[in-house]
Amino acid sequence: MKKLILLFSVLALTFTSCNSDDDNSSQDPFVGTWKYYKYFEDGVEIPLEDCEDLLTIVISSNGTYITKDYFDYGNGCELDYTDEGIWENEGSGTYSITSDGETFTQSISFEGNTMIIEEVDEGIIYKDVFIRQ
Repeated sequence: MKKLILLFSVLALTFTSCNSDDDNSSQDPFVGTWKYYKYFEDGVEIPLEDCEDLLTIVISSNGTYITKDYFDYGNGCELDYTDEGIWENEGSGTYSITSDGETFTQSISFEGNTMIIEEVDEGIIYKDVFIRQ
């Protein structure tokens, strides 16, 4: 889960509202408000821990992002941390994410209203699924 938290802190995004609901087909599919939905290890769904389903990533069309993560310290879910940074679409489903002076590159795919982040580490395939809000 620490790997997941690092990934989310890297993907943190800033909320902005759209001035127009005109043609959104030209907008990057990464832009929007995303809520953590499911987590898989080697194709097996791992139940989310308490408060993980509250994790929200807001990605702005201006190239900024913010992530808000929650944790239960015994009094219910509380905001644990907020992370902000910038993002850029590198093309072919690859995005660069910069937070605290460090830049990471991540392949991200989209299926309808879902965003899928998949990573292989030491032969294990990790997949995080987010739902557009």
